[in-house]
Amino acid sequence: MKTLWNWLDSRTGLGDWCGWLADTPTPGGPGWSKVWPCAITFSFCIEAITGFFLWVYYSPSTQTAWESVYYLQHQVAGGWLLRAIHHYTAHVLLAMLILFVVQTILTGACRAPRELVFWATIGLALFALAAVLTGDLLSWDQNGYSATKTRTGFLTLLPWIGDSLLSLANGGPGSTLGNLTLTRFFALHVGLFSGGFLLLLIIRGALARRVNDAIAATGGATPYWPRQAWRAGFAYLAVLAVVLLLSCQHGVKPPHAGVPTLSPADPANCYSAARPEWFLTGVFQFSQLFPSVWEVVPIFVVTGLLFCIVMVMPFLARTPLGHAFNIVFTLTILAALVGMTYASYAKDRKDAVHQKAIALEQWQADRVLALAEHQGIPPTGALTLLRNDPKTQGPRLFAQQCAGCHSHASNAYEMPEIKTETPTAPNLTDYASRQWLAGLLDPKQVNSAKYFGSTKFRGGKMAGFVKENLSELDAGEKKNLQKAIAALSAEARLPAQQELDARDAKLIEEGRKLLSSDFGCTDCHRFHGKGTLGIAPLLTGYGSPEWLAGIINNSADKQFYSKLNDRMPAYAPNADPTQNTLSLRQVQMLTDWLRGDWYEKKTTIGK
Repeated sequence: MKTLWNWLDSRTGLGDWCGWLADTPTPGGPGWSKVWPCAITFSFCIEAITGFFLWVYYSPSTQTAWESVYYLQHQVAGGWLLRAIHHYTAHVLLAMLILFVVQTILTGACRAPRELVFWATIGLALFALAAVLTGDLLSWDQNGYSATKTRTGFLTLLPWIGDSLLSLANGGPGSTLGNLTLTRFFALHVGLFSGGFLLLLIIRGALARRVNDAIAATGGATPYWPRQAWRAGFAYLAVLAVVLLLSCQHGVKPPHAGVPTLSPADPANCYSAARPEWFLTGVFQFSQLFPSVWEVVPIFVVTGLLFCIVMVMPFLARTPLGHAFNIVFTLTILAALVGMTYASYAKDRKDAVHQKAIALEQWQADRVLALAEHQGIPPTGALTLLRNDPKTQGPRLFAQQCAGCHSHASNAYEMPEIKTETPTAPNLTDYASRQWLAGLLDPKQVNSAKYFGSTKFRGGKMAGFVKENLSELDAGEKKNLQKAIAALSAEARLPAQQELDARDAKLIEEGRKLLSSDFGCTDCHRFHGKGTLGIAPLLTGYGSPEWLAGIINNSADKQFYSKLNDRMPAYAPNADPTQNTLSLRQVQMLTDWLRGDWYEKKTTIGK
């Protein structure tokens, strides 16, 4: 080993370099308050190493960014930990820089001859901040997309140059983020801000060494090794411990280990619960105190003024009064930011709408992970999985197109019922199930708001038939009615009733005969070749995918309500240019959702 060291030292001068580092002067002697530069440098090294390996897996486009993060997070062994270490180290690095700047101001270490060192430290903090903000978008999930869109939108508040800056940031005109935005943010994150941080770190180190050498010449410093070196080593371990604790706070097993992954960014659906990172939360809350037309004041004017004051602090610190001003000013701003940050978090915790949006997004994130695991990610990207998922899109389509008349207890994300203020059509929860049909054929419920109570059929033949013929049934007739209900519900082929229908096959067959004869249903309805069309809806295939698609496309068709149709529009493509229409795929997703027909990771399907 000695021979190897001598050979290496003779060729590289490594021994002299190590000696130079060991002799680095520490003004005022060793101390814990002086570990910040070493801890910051150590954190940046972690960022550089983990960032390189993340780069190996990352592909910056709207169809591959989230997908590459998904692959790293869920398919690569230890990938979740690699990503978490990079993510949380960046935040720890920024936090340390903020604390370092504050300490420098409070102790007066920013005064001459350290003005340039102080300004370089502020520059490091700004580069770290920019790197975190640009990296926020790179995961291309709903939170990163929505938060970045809000932040870049603030540029339009600047007169004359705002639109040009927005176009420069987004990679094109308008506020929509896309492929060019991702490419631009990735280049800024890896090239400009990370590279700039490294360059400025070297410059700051050189400036600090020059100042320390000057102090050492007067005899006011001690060598770095060993007393300050072991303190720095302890700081390295502390940084690692904090980063690992943060990385494992959600457990060590996917899918929630490391950094939580939300669903892919969808420009068509705004994520209202998106919030800035912790270091900007106070500024966000402060901006809420101003009307929207005055947002430029808290976002740019106030922050710009505060920045200018911080930059002149080295000159103010030359006098005791100026140093006192720096301390009071810094502590006041910190207290205000901490208070604003706490107020923002407290407000969100109490906001039911905000919490619901978070819960919905978390459900959607879990949903896309389940779909990706089951189906794989298509070439068009993971967002396609959600856009073609009945469980995800069904409630949205229903809320947009159907909730004006119908209500539904959404069984998609365990959320409250989708309600209309004044329902004018039946509630479609569990539509065509045995429970739903039993209520329809109950004389006490048929004219309730859940069924015909708010429709023109309230006084029609169906309501009259139920009240007159099904009010007083003996035990045998009630049993036959249950058979008929089971038979009619079996026509829907509901996934939730597959096992029950198979078990009751004989009972269902008996019920079909009753529907065709004893109950007189075919006097108005057509059922398996008996009865006529045009008077009441077809009962053959009632509630099945084909039947539901047909009534959604055109409820006025002779197979359904014909001329008796009660305000329900035709949603078939190009059916009526004056009405909202749905694509064939949208009709299918709405149909599947109403029937509870979607993929589930477990064996239980539907509700």
